[in-house]
Amino acid sequence: MPSPYRRSCRDCVKAKRRCDLNFPCYRCRVRSLQCTYESPLNTRPIAVPDVADDEDSTSTVSPPSVSWTNAAEMPDVNPAVGPLDVYNNAPVGLTLTGSTLPFFPDYDLDWPDIMENIDRFAAPDQVGVDNSVPSRSVLAGEIYQERIISAVKQFKSWPGMYASRGHIPFIHARLYKNHLPLAMQEALGMCSLYTQRNSHNEHLVNRCISQAARRLITEHCESDNMSPIEQLASAQALCLYQIIQLFDGDIALRSQAEVAGPVLDRWLRKLKCHAKPVSDALTNLIHTAHAHDAWQTWVFDECVRRTLIVGFSIEGLYSFLKNGWDASHHDFAELGFYAQRALWTAPSEYFWLAALTDHLLLPVWFRTWESDIAQAQPADMEELGVIMMGFIKGMDYCRHWLGKEELHKFGLTLHELGSPPNN
Repeated sequence: MPSPYRRSCRDCVKAKRRCDLNFPCYRCRVRSLQCTYESPLNTRPIAVPDVADDEDSTSTVSPPSVSWTNAAEMPDVNPAVGPLDVYNNAPVGLTLTGSTLPFFPDYDLDWPDIMENIDRFAAPDQVGVDNSVPSRSVLAGEIYQERIISAVKQFKSWPGMYASRGHIPFIHARLYKNHLPLAMQEALGMCSLYTQRNSHNEHLVNRCISQAARRLITEHCESDNMSPIEQLASAQALCLYQIIQLFDGDIALRSQAEVAGPVLDRWLRKLKCHAKPVSDALTNLIHTAHAHDAWQTWVFDECVRRTLIVGFSIEGLYSFLKNGWDASHHDFAELGFYAQRALWTAPSEYFWLAALTDHLLLPVWFRTWESDIAQAQPADMEELGVIMMGFIKGMDYCRHWLGKEELHKFGLTLHELGSPPNN
């Protein structure tokens, strides 16, 4: 007589992992495994959402990887409370997904193993049954495999780099020269603390980071009259916390970061109000009497542009790893930045003005990447530009374009990347 209980799929049984009993189950989807059950009667297909083909691409709803479910569908949530209340009261391990997505109840499945062995992680070519992915999303698949892994590994290095150097590809070394906002003071402290984490203090360090992220969100949401620089600092600090929490491997940190995702998305879209477009007009500043003020203004504007790019990239990378698809790429069509290394790394007004005179400015837009980057040389590019080139053109294209001499500088050697699959 057959058992009256559903049994897990073969791979979950073998790995001794909890199975959500969908077909394919969550674990098999994330790890690109062939999901099979002892009996087809014990399987159930993943729910197929009803997604309109003509979904508005300009909608400001949070990206699917971090979007909210309807309040009525969430357990023990009052429909009258706002996102911050949901964030502060969300139970550890709760996954908040959009109503257009299948619900993944086995939230913590294999995530530590995935992040510890990310070089061997296989982003799935297909996710779920037909139409189970939001329309106009990009499926991960083999073509994006190495691009995703390389970018995640570089993002993961940034908290440590910020603690040791005081600057990273979206936080300029001179941005907070005169005043370091409280949000960034605490973020710098948490990044430093994170670099000192070990098996003995891991629980305390994780708790400090978790509480700092919660405090940032609470204090930000209670401040209605934040200056542009404070808005930027809050978004940059939360980006650092999200990088740590989403890509560390700790389940509790990841749980909080998922709930904080819509908050970051909302802050990014608010920050876009301060984003100025890139152009060649900077050359007009060389002979003006206000060149120093122009440099400081450019540093702020460029950090806004880069923070938007990094913030949306964090959302997309996490969605690729967890769900196998990404929809945040639609935001990149209207984003741009200066990819010129000399401009970004200029330590003073003099060297910044010299860069305007002696180097290509390289203002690049994602929608016109090919033509904007056409005249660039490897010596012109800085880290964010190379990461974005990898996203757009592929990692082997980057290696050929950079040449052997530049590979180590950008962490693209085989030794640094492990043994990546073909790109």
